[in-house]
Amino acid sequence: MVIGQYSQSGPVNVWNLCPPFKGIGLGGVIYSWLYSTYFSVIFCWFMFYLYHSFSDNFPWTSCDNHWNTIACTSYNLGNTTWNNSTSYPTLGETFGNVSSGSSELDVHLSSAEEFWRFHVLQMTDGLENLGRIRWPLAGCLAVTMGLLFVWISQEIKVTGKLVYVTVAIPYILTTIFLIRGCLLPGSADGISYYIHPKFERLKDPKVWIEALGYSLYSLGVSTGCIVTMAGHNVMNNRCLKDAIVTCLLDALTCVFVGFASFSIIGHVAHLRGLSMEDFHSSGHNLAFVVYPDFLTSLPLPQLWLVLTFVMLMSLAIDTLVPGIEVIVAALGDQFPQLRKRRWCTICVVLSTVLLFALLYICQGGIYVLTLVDWFAYFPALALYALLECVVVGWCYGTKTLEEDVSMIWGEKIPGFMHACIRIVCPVLILVIIAYSGYSYRPPKYGDYIFPAWANVVGWMISLVAVLPFPVVFIWTVVTTRGNSLKEKLQKALKPTEPWKNALREDSIQEMQPMA
Repeated sequence: MVIGQYSQSGPVNVWNLCPPFKGIGLGGVIYSWLYSTYFSVIFCWFMFYLYHSFSDNFPWTSCDNHWNTIACTSYNLGNTTWNNSTSYPTLGETFGNVSSGSSELDVHLSSAEEFWRFHVLQMTDGLENLGRIRWPLAGCLAVTMGLLFVWISQEIKVTGKLVYVTVAIPYILTTIFLIRGCLLPGSADGISYYIHPKFERLKDPKVWIEALGYSLYSLGVSTGCIVTMAGHNVMNNRCLKDAIVTCLLDALTCVFVGFASFSIIGHVAHLRGLSMEDFHSSGHNLAFVVYPDFLTSLPLPQLWLVLTFVMLMSLAIDTLVPGIEVIVAALGDQFPQLRKRRWCTICVVLSTVLLFALLYICQGGIYVLTLVDWFAYFPALALYALLECVVVGWCYGTKTLEEDVSMIWGEKIPGFMHACIRIVCPVLILVIIAYSGYSYRPPKYGDYIFPAWANVVGWMISLVAVLPFPVVFIWTVVTTRGNSLKEKLQKALKPTEPWKNALREDSIQEMQPMA
């Protein structure tokens, strides 16, 4: 927040504080673009479910639809019914080859799961068969791009006010869901399972890998999002308070949402006659299978479904807008003439996102999405988070950063933050990155194991997000004037004139009365 606010710039130019590391910003922009391509598809899935939420008979509640298989299971308020009609297709006909030598009756999917797999996605049997584009989803995707264009093309003051609405809605609805969920049978088991952690799992390094990945994702660290948003702050804003409040609210919100989610999961497990230990659902299945299944069992199900998917769409739009804003801000920094045609820049960026996202809404698109999500996120962002600590803590120096802070709002950085930035955070991140490489496992979706060539493609995706750093670093050092490599490196690591002049004398004088 400090370096973004001080420089009043986007995710790339902020690294004028140490030019060889501009690749951090460029890599963050590339990741933001990749992330926007597949998260916009998740948004259009929410929109597709929202459309069906207005139906009198929800298509995911019965096994009487043309996409259902002979092994379909329908849960209705605890009563389980099986689809015994032989006129329905088998899993092999609908889903492709499930596994060699297995009968379609070996796999039982609920009606909600079959709606998700066989109607919404129309999944193929693997990445090798992408199939055709799902045109209903393509329509939702086009509407998504339209909404993003209207939102982002507004001035920052307007979009800031819109965020108040989209942030408030999830908090209000989560509170309602928590209250309603606690009144349902089985919810107590779900909450009890949630608040009784297994502390022995902390010995598993994979838990720490997941924790680091989620922290980076949840707080937007090293994506350029925080830098770009902080660049809109007034120069003398005390962003230390903002940072602390953001971290605390993020953690407390996760805990709060957990209570609401596990009350619902406990009820669904109760309906299915399963214990919490035997009931496993997360990710896409939680949002697109468990929640619709649960909400249709409530009185006034249309109301609950609409509220749920409005809430999820609000959360998704709040995630998508900063990612697109990062890309637009980076382009504006590198090509100042584009700032006068901001709407055109936004249109071009969203068009590229739309075109690439068409891959994800093919019948085999869920495999592409899983592959990109698996490889694009953790290695690159963890590396950039480590490098940010190294640059600010050692190359630029926390003492110099403290001088900047003292200049803009007259306070010092707390001592523990010096230690965290310089030592604690980089060491912990480095250890987790090293272990993640040691414990690497190939991606999979459900029971589908990606072929070897897909893993090669995945590592190439990771390389696309990581490669800007070494390329920019080498290019900057080589092109810096100097008689030796050591001299070139020393000069290159110094802040540029634009960074040094970020805080002009007239700005200081204006802030004096306010400080």
